[in-house]
Amino acid sequence: MTKIMNRVIDDIQILSQDEKSSLMKLLIASMDEIHDKDSDDQWANLAKKRYEEIDSGHIETVNWNQIKQQVLS
Repeated sequence: MTKIMNRVIDDIQILSQDEKSSLMKLLIASMDEIHDKDSDDQWANLAKKRYEEIDSGHIETVNWNQIKQQVLS
């Protein structure tokens, strides 16, 4: 790692929980600045495909209570 990155990591250790939360939000927001148009198209195509599978009856949906019961059992 670079010296700057090491210093940032050291500085993070002394931040309060609120400051860490704010920093995390800023970091995530800064990553969203780079927008990949291709990924939007891929997600839209996948959503359309899933919708068509459900609408045609090819895929059966499961409600949250069923999923939760499966996970907890």
